[in-house]
Amino acid sequence: MGIVAIRYYNVWFYLHLQSELDVVKFSYLSKRIEAGDSFRMREIYKWCAMQKIKYRTKFVYRKDFPVTANLWNFYSYVRSKIENILNLSFVRSR
Repeated sequence: MGIVAIRYYNVWFYLHLQSELDVVKFSYLSKRIEAGDSFRMREIYKWCAMQKIKYRTKFVYRKDFPVTANLWNFYSYVRSKIENILNLSFVRSR
């Protein structure tokens, strides 16, 4: 079907929509975001996992943010990636 992107501060989420159902699910999510619902990075990760939508992420340095904000966002991004790896390995070991 295609790839769509969601930006959360410095992090781009690239969602791989593989079926019409994935498109419908993403449409619902994007409507919630447009309506003002707040999603944190962890919630986007969880949403993708719950909906079984494959994704990849990429951190992008933003010149419009102060260096300290970029550093904090990078730290949060790396921490989330590690947590997701640990959670995935915990689920697989069950």
